[in-house]
Order: sequence, then structure tokens, then C-alpha cells
Amino acid sequence: NIHCFAVSGNNIFASTEYHGIYISTNNGSSWQQTSFNNQTVYPLAVNGNNIFAGSYGVYRSTDNGSNWYITGLTNFTRSLAVLGTKIFAGTNNDSGIFLSTNNGTNWTQTALNNKTVVSLSVSGSNIFAGTQLNGVFISTNEGVNWSQTSLNNQTVVCLVTIGNNVFAGTDLNG
Repeated sequence: NIHCFAVSGNNIFASTEYHGIYISTNNGSSWQQTSFNNQTVYPLAVNGNNIFAGSYGVYRSTDNGSNWYITGLTNFTRSLAVLGTKIFAGTNNDSGIFLSTNNGTNWTQTALNNKTVVSLSVSGSNIFAGTQLNGVFISTNEGVNWSQTSLNNQTVVCLVTIGNNVFAGTDLNG
């Protein structure tokens, strides 16, 4: 199963269940497994020359996926999002969202700290967090505060923002 795609320059990265991360350097005609192998990887995110991968912690590569290093966050990570120089990581086990402002060296837990966060999306300066069983939360101040939206009591596994619209894919209700 492929969980996520990310693009960095001319490279396409794909995260998989049980088989780590693959890279294509020719628009998907062929794929090679990176050194991040034999693990389940959920989210991928790109911030400049940094590629981030969420698994049992957040990993970072600065050399197009040749080498991966664990960052300062070791929680099981289900979602990642980038807002400027800030990286947000949604975690399992009701640990909420963590924030790094230095490419993953250090992480601080945000005020959304008691939910399992399975999806994240950024639109302008807004961050949307899809949770397990608790719907969507929004932060309009870069993760300092979070307000629950009218979409609640749902597991939101996928979020995408297009202009002023937010689309949420739920686990059981479309």
C-alpha cells in the first residue's frame, strides 16, 4: 500500500506500508527503494532540501533520500505539514500535534495535545487537523490555539485545501 507522495525537485517519493520509501527520478517510470526500508511510513513532507517521513518518529533526509536520520520526535507519526519554516507532526495515542521550527532537531507539543491526529493540511496561515473520532480542528495562529470545527465526531483520514474550501475524507462517512 502506498500512503503518501511527495515531490522534491525532480524526485518523487512514495511512502509504503512495510516497505519504507521509494524514489523515482524519471517521473515515475521506475522506482528504487531508499535506505529507509522495511518499515511502515505514513506521511511525507518537503521543506526546502529537507524531506521528512513519519513512522515510529519523524525522520529527515537532506540528500534526496540516500540517508535518513531520526529527528528529536520519536512518537508514532501519522501526518505532517509544513507552514513556512514550521513543521507540524500529528501523532498517535492521543499525543496530538508537535511543532518544530528547526527542521526537526527540537519539537514542542502544541495545545492540541490530547487527540490522535491522522491528517493535516495548510491553507495560507491556517492549519487544519483531522483527528480520530473527533473531527477537524483549526488553528489560525500557527498552532498556538485550536478551535473544533462543525465537522466533529468523525475520523478524518484525509484533508485537502483548495482556495477557501476544505475537503475532508472520513473513515466511514465519505
